[in-house]
Amino acid sequence: MPKASIVIPCYNAERFVRDTVASAQAQTIADIKIICVDDGSTDQTLAVLEELAAGDDRIQVISQENGGEGPARDAGLRAATGEWLYFLDADDLMLPNLLERAISRGQQTEADIVVFRTIMLDDQTAEQYVCDWSFKRDWVDEDVFCPREHPNHVFNSFQNWVHNKLFRGSFVRKHNLHMQQVHRTADLLFTCRALAEANLIALLDEPLYQYRVNNAESAMATSDSYPLDFYDGFVALKDSLVENQTWNLYHDSFVNWAIEGIAVNLRVTRSYEGFCTIVKKLWQEGFAELDIADFPRSKSDMAYYYDQIRPLVEGSVEESLFRIAKSFQGEQATTATIASNERMNVRRLEGDIARLEENLAHERNVIADRDCRIAEIEGELASVREDFYNVTGSWSFKIGRAVTAIPRGLFHTLRHLRSR
Repeated sequence: MPKASIVIPCYNAERFVRDTVASAQAQTIADIKIICVDDGSTDQTLAVLEELAAGDDRIQVISQENGGEGPARDAGLRAATGEWLYFLDADDLMLPNLLERAISRGQQTEADIVVFRTIMLDDQTAEQYVCDWSFKRDWVDEDVFCPREHPNHVFNSFQNWVHNKLFRGSFVRKHNLHMQQVHRTADLLFTCRALAEANLIALLDEPLYQYRVNNAESAMATSDSYPLDFYDGFVALKDSLVENQTWNLYHDSFVNWAIEGIAVNLRVTRSYEGFCTIVKKLWQEGFAELDIADFPRSKSDMAYYYDQIRPLVEGSVEESLFRIAKSFQGEQATTATIASNERMNVRRLEGDIARLEENLAHERNVIADRDCRIAEIEGELASVREDFYNVTGSWSFKIGRAVTAIPRGLFHTLRHLRSR
């Protein structure tokens, strides 16, 4: 049985999947199973996966009709074995020591879940930066904790993401955790149930995963096709909390996370139809179902999102849109300031480069002059040496030395006797 299984759901990912699988193969823990689920791709993804599997017996390829992110991950989950379970997205990358560091942390702490940080990788510019919202920990002093002892922050502090979490396999099987059968946000139910039902959660303050952003092919970028998948995820999570009798315990964290989820999905929707579909569902039942209608601002963890959604709760789409637009203006102003600072930094660096190049040219000239003088001295030395060898090697020099050998010897003897 392998130490860990890595599940990779794949749909039309031929541009990325070879590198993604390679990052799994390159883990410093080699005893792994890599389960690649092709979810009815229409490009060459399946062919690439089968080629990779032919060269590595740790890779298992599952092919199924297109059903979305949830069914693909669940298919991989059913095939997973081993002590630990990890989910990798088909366009992202694992750092080589991800499993080694996360498994070590899980074994040391006996935690059911290990949460670590994420590096954002811009698909357009290749820029990388650590995502400081991978998890928030300002409310907890411990690196290992029981979620039931900190119920007000669990959901809205660690994201829905499965990619920045390692799960203990026996824990997942014991609680029958599974993905929703939807195209996007399928990990919300799985991750939040895991966070709520874990005995211990361990934090690992290290970036171990590269998450590709600014990718036009990602599920978030195509959210308009399934605008209510995120809402269905929150409803299913609420139902599970009620069933497990933990709804009251985790209520505030749930509502805060739902408010943020609504705000984000309204912001990223790319069509009028998608926006209206979400608003209509919320007005018809959503605000009441998710217990947002009477939730006070004093309990809000993120007033930034609360203030955008509150007018919508009270029936004013216009004011909500205005506040969302104002938030974009604020972000745009911040971005413009950052861009301006970066342009000034570029100009400063350009000046520094020009000065350094000028100094380098000067030093090269100095070195060139010095090299010329050294060459001249070496030439003069060579000439003197040649003259010396010519003189000391001549027959007249040798005869002179021989003729004066006896007088030179008497001279040294007399000097020695006088000194006594």
